[in-house]
Amino acid sequence: MEKQTIKIGVIGGPFDRVTAVLEEFEPGQKDFIIHPEQCGFASRSVPEPTGREVEITLPARLHPTVLDMNRFSPVRPGGGGMGIAIGIYLKAKVRSTTNPEIVVSGERPLVATHFAKVIKEILGYRGGFEIELYDHKRRHVGLGSTTGSMTAACIGMNEVLGRPFTNRELRRIVGYNACEESPRANGCLIRGFETGIGAMASVNGGIIIATDNLEMIYRAAMPDTKVVIVIPDVPSLEDEFTGKETAAESEVEVLMRRGRYLDYLQSGVKAQIILLDMMPAMVQGNLKGIGDALFDICFLGSKRAECEQHGIAGTQIYNYIASFREAGAELAGMSSVGPTIFALTQKPEVPDRLLELLESRGNAKSRIMVTEVDNIGARVTENGVERNYINESWLSG
Repeated sequence: MEKQTIKIGVIGGPFDRVTAVLEEFEPGQKDFIIHPEQCGFASRSVPEPTGREVEITLPARLHPTVLDMNRFSPVRPGGGGMGIAIGIYLKAKVRSTTNPEIVVSGERPLVATHFAKVIKEILGYRGGFEIELYDHKRRHVGLGSTTGSMTAACIGMNEVLGRPFTNRELRRIVGYNACEESPRANGCLIRGFETGIGAMASVNGGIIIATDNLEMIYRAAMPDTKVVIVIPDVPSLEDEFTGKETAAESEVEVLMRRGRYLDYLQSGVKAQIILLDMMPAMVQGNLKGIGDALFDICFLGSKRAECEQHGIAGTQIYNYIASFREAGAELAGMSSVGPTIFALTQKPEVPDRLLELLESRGNAKSRIMVTEVDNIGARVTENGVERNYINESWLSG
């Protein structure tokens, strides 16, 4: 199979211009597997299969902001930021087998196959896996379908093998090996842009803050918090309408150029707002204070670049964010590169008010979701018994 190499002009500042190279690779291609030692922790082995089967339920994530896009690239995860776990779910059923083959069904088969081969390679595991994976079917709109698929599959494999990796270690394996389907739809993958926010928010639940190098520094539960989501009709939705499984090409301009340059100018201001305004509000359980800090960040750095890409210098996106706040939502923003816009509220009357607003603007009901902040995180079901990680030492880090 002929594989394509994509050269990307990367801009960090006026005098910081280099070329990054994205290469297509096949699932499990060994020279594209990153081992534990390269992720910052010791290797280990699980040679024999255990014959266990688990089902994973994983909340999707909202990714309101990155701290600094100059801190990550397709070959280095990081950048920090904020994540929110929400009640929209991905599912995975994983079984370890004595047969060394990998059998994948459901959705995102290339991603699931690649990570099964990654786990086999880095653990020296001689058995196989049966993986049935389903994402939430809202792809490339800012709801983390790819990172959720990677995380759900890896949690399942880690469970059936007896948890050889801690939460922090597993997050680093996912982050350093992150990938998505090639835009050429030829059975190949390419490296992804990964902050680790998806794995942190989805596994831990609640609202999380992360710094660079895939490290989570704070988590707060937000009980009784409703989430209203709209996916507005903007030109950038073409990938979702055509059923593509990758958004790699459309994200390059934002992530590697405009967003990096603006973060070169303003990432320090963003970090100051998070440290001095957002995190104290999280400690206090003050959703309005968190929202005020996020509103300021929406106009700074790479978040501005992400909003601008959806047309007319981001006017449509900013209009929704401001309208949600004027309607009473304590917190509003755009998730990841968008165009998903969300509002969080603890006021019982606000969700209906927001739905009336969205209906008055002609938004189709199929593009509106009402759910809540998920404060539990990942669930594991084995032998009919469900458990989570909230009170487990495994979750540390």
